[in-house]
Amino acid sequence: MSIQQISRDKFDSLNIEKMGFFPERAWFESTDMDIAGTVIKDPIDKDWSYVVLAKDEDDIYRYIKGEVSLTSQDEAESKIVSTMMGLNEQGTFKEELYSELTEAPDKEEKVVITTIDNQIKTYLKKHPEKMYDLSPRKFEELVAAILKDMGFDVELTKATRDGGRDIIAYIKNSVCSYLTHIECKRYAPENKVGVGIIREVMGVHQLRQATKSIIITTGFFSKDAVKEAKMAENHLDLRDFNDLKYWLQKY
Repeated sequence: MSIQQISRDKFDSLNIEKMGFFPERAWFESTDMDIAGTVIKDPIDKDWSYVVLAKDEDDIYRYIKGEVSLTSQDEAESKIVSTMMGLNEQGTFKEELYSELTEAPDKEEKVVITTIDNQIKTYLKKHPEKMYDLSPRKFEELVAAILKDMGFDVELTKATRDGGRDIIAYIKNSVCSYLTHIECKRYAPENKVGVGIIREVMGVHQLRQATKSIIITTGFFSKDAVKEAKMAENHLDLRDFNDLKYWLQKY
């Protein structure tokens, strides 16, 4: 079993699902399994990332693993090779989204998620990368369900609403009232939430006078976004893919 570096042309010849990658600097494939990967440089933060993709049943290569905010190309290349070798050793990686949740499904039938229940959350605990396959609205519903389990009363805003707050969560009792606005961003792993989203959310926060605002993303935050958020750290929290994985551990 081995991982080999390939040319851009060979990588581009694969049926890759387009995810808006930043400039790619190196490309890899497995000689044993249908997995490929690329090393990416962020032109804004000047750091490095990698993504690994696997060939799905429809012959399209889709994201399965990755990591951002690496310090050098050498580190990114070392990690992508290690990750791909690990997948080779596992011997299998392709699973139809939520196929474990159905009994003897028709192979022609596509599974559609209509509700977010504990069974779905348990599946995502085992396969957090499948959150990238959720629609943005279903991701909002997942976050709302998790917050409800934390003790919040939650309200999803209209699906057509744009900007500032996707979920209104609150705790009210005889002692206090705690209002939280949550903005959800179902981003690909290499697409970072930028400073513009931070400012947009804080604008709505001040207008609506929430106790706290939280931005929750399946991706990560740019360095400038983190810096901007620190200026409002008493009012704004940032939660990324790793935080979502931690929350899912209780299911």
